[in-house]
Amino acid sequence: MARSNTLKYIILGLLTRKPLTGYDIKQTFDKEKAEFWTAPFSQIYPELNRMLNNDLISLLPTSDTNTRKKTYQLTAHGREVFQNWLQLPLAASESTLDNDNFILRLHFLGHTDPTFLKNLLALRVKTLNLEITQLEFELTEVVNHPEQYGRELIIKKELANKKSDVKLWKKELK
Repeated sequence: MARSNTLKYIILGLLTRKPLTGYDIKQTFDKEKAEFWTAPFSQIYPELNRMLNNDLISLLPTSDTNTRKKTYQLTAHGREVFQNWLQLPLAASESTLDNDNFILRLHFLGHTDPTFLKNLLALRVKTLNLEITQLEFELTEVVNHPEQYGRELIIKKELANKKSDVKLWKKELK
């Protein structure tokens, strides 16, 4: 399930493409993000209202007075907030980048800034290497304990996944 702060940035990212209704946001969200996040209408509409109140989005005027359908568009302030957030993980104070934030930023990143992409991938590789070191340490703690064989298998699977990701992202860095 999406956390509301993550949900805000997903919605902002979707609205960078074009104005959307709440229903369109939910459909696009499910189509593009369901692999990583989920959010029901009961989370999306309150978030849209908060974003309206914070001038991140606005309603597109409609000539049809017989509809309750609202179409949302990004404001200049919303675009600025989104762009600042997109660049955030590369602040000097950041030394790691969790998978959710990495995947979400990668999803909305275009080809316009190859330096940013390289920095984003390098930070993720660094984070993954730290996680691999921690998992390898955990593996040494359980490997000689037959009663923890299931945990050992889970750690090995996670290690394989993270090592595969490192290989992929390093290849993209070249």
